[in-house]
Amino acid sequence: MVEPPARLVAFGNQLVQVHIALRERVEELGDALNAPDLRDLRAHCLSFCAAVTRHHTAEDDGAFPVLAREHPELRPVLDELARDHVIVSDALDALTRLVGEAGDDEAARSALRTEVDSVAALLETHFTYEERKIAAALSALTGELGAADAELVARATAVPD
Repeated sequence: MVEPPARLVAFGNQLVQVHIALRERVEELGDALNAPDLRDLRAHCLSFCAAVTRHHTAEDDGAFPVLAREHPELRPVLDELARDHVIVSDALDALTRLVGEAGDDEAARSALRTEVDSVAALLETHFTYEERKIAAALSALTGELGAADAELVARATAVPD
């Protein structure tokens, strides 16, 4: 029987890569506010919000339960991160609503800029905390999990399209 190839990238490194990609996308979202009209912003907002939601759902439903089982000492941190996910989700919902309702005048752009900046700051704080608290534990799981658990963690650490 042929052994599956070893993972080339540790899960913790992949988590950081996901966060880098999402940071870049929120920056692009802010840049879209400078476009002549807001159609691109609306499309980009929907795509960005969906990517963050997919990532957090994969963490909550897959990676975090695996981490909690393998590293029970992380349960309080994982609970806090899951609570953060709810706060982020609420912020993304508010941003999506605002983008959908916004006119194309300076006041609307200013309100959107404030909301995008708030989401960016919230995500930066969340990502930095998450990386500091769980990236090493995720990396320690690399190559140590069965196929099903490895797939759950891999989904949460996959860089969004």
